[in-house]
Amino acid sequence: MKGFARPNLLNVFGRICALADGQYGLLAIGQLRGEVSEQVLAQLQDAGVVEPVIDGVLRVRAGAVHPHQALYATWLLAEAAPAWERSLTTLVVSHQTAAQLYGAGTASGARIEFSGKSRNTLSENVTVYPRSVPDDQCTVVEGLPVTGPARTLADLADGHGFDLSDLGRLARSFISQGWTTADRLGPELTEQFADREPAYDGPAWLESALAAAAKG
Repeated sequence: MKGFARPNLLNVFGRICALADGQYGLLAIGQLRGEVSEQVLAQLQDAGVVEPVIDGVLRVRAGAVHPHQALYATWLLAEAAPAWERSLTTLVVSHQTAAQLYGAGTASGARIEFSGKSRNTLSENVTVYPRSVPDDQCTVVEGLPVTGPARTLADLADGHGFDLSDLGRLARSFISQGWTTADRLGPELTEQFADREPAYDGPAWLESALAAAAKG
């Protein structure tokens, strides 16, 4: 750490910490907007002050680790604005990745899935569905915007390889973990399925899905 008392390097580290403090210890290099040279970042990395998480995202080596670090880092990489300045509906965790974020273990896709738009190019293992998610159809889990349980179920019911029993297990997990209730989820599913032909009755669909899950 010799030589780290230089004011410019301390200022750089202060800027890095200010960003990382509100982002679970992480920052995208693009968020520094050219304020920090690659040489200085390399110095900090060599000194063990920061470490790479994914390409383009660093973690300040202090404090706890985000429970979904690669996912959060990928979301950070999508644009330059600090996490606390972003609209929660611009890029929302969705589909199988949403189920994983909720801890609903039925979904195990290797890809990271979002709905919305990314201002920056993300890696090949990321899928961004170019569609908006209204405020009332998303929530925040571990600092990440994510589609609500009803929207997540409706997304996965739309040609993603999940049968009724799979979806029932997801619904049961959402309910048992307290993310929603059956009384709330049923009517919300009616709204999510409203554009289908024929439209589904949400409470009846949920009852059928839970019954299918109970059969194994």
